Order: sequence, then C-alpha cells, then structure tokens
Amino acid sequence: MWNVTDWQKVVFSDESRFVLGTDDNRVRVWRRPAYDSRSTLIVTRGTLTGHCYVDDILRPYVGLFLNGLPGAILQQDNARPHKAKVAQDFLRHFQTLQWPARSPDLFPVEHVWDQLKRQMPSCHSVHGLELVVQDLWAHRPQDNIRCLIN
Repeated sequence: MWNVTDWQKVVFSDESRFVLGTDDNRVRVWRRPAYDSRSTLIVTRGTLTGHCYVDDILRPYVGLFLNGLPGAILQQDNARPHKAKVAQDFLRHFQTLQWPARSPDLFPVEHVWDQLKRQMPSCHSVHGLELVVQDLWAHRPQDNIRCLIN
C-alpha cells in the first residue's frame, strides 16, 4: 500500500483538448511540470501524435524536469500518443507508474481540467485561450491543489 511519501514522488502529467470555433481547430494545453501551481502552460495545435508528444512535450519539458528529480515517477493517462512506441521508447529512461485502462476518474489532473473548463468564458483564439487558462490556474491554486488531493 502506498503512503503520502510515496505519492509525493509522483509527477502527474496531462493535457486537455479545447476546440476553438466551428472548424476542427484543436488546441491542447498542458500545465508544464513544476513544484508549484503557477507553472506556465504549453499550447500545441492540431492532432497529437506520438512523435509530436515526444518532440513538443516529453523531450523539452517533462524529460528535463524529471532529470532534476531523483526518484520521481511519471504518471500519465493511457491516451494513444502517451502509449505510442516512440513515447514509450523515450520514457524507458524514467520510472513511470502504470495506470489502469479507462480510469480518468482516478487521474487527479482530469478533475483540475474539468474544474477550469467549467469556469472558462468562451474563447475564440489560441492567445485568448492561453490567457484565460493561465489566469484561472494562477488565481485559484488552492482549488487546483484541493482537486488533486480529493
């Protein structure tokens, strides 16, 4: 059985997809891994593939962050790009936490994204979306942390 000390080693990583406008203008937003809740956001456009996940998220942000945390364990959901061979090859150098299939309700970051989406006004540009999400994240860290704990 894991205790609080074990869970403090886990770095949760996840994104949320937003659609702007009526065409399929997909935008994904990640909270950059950090020690506090005021980290910057990573915004990507288009369809997320395993290669994009490695090139745009894992290599420049997650890998660097984990390298600075001895004993850290990465936890991500089972999204197809996260489970792609190229992503798994990159992550073989890091400790990862296996997660049950179809269990987003067990994934704490999903609750944070859900709460933020409920508070968001309508956005029609990537820049507007980034500003709104960053503002909501930065000004309500106690709620975000509470979501992670509950």
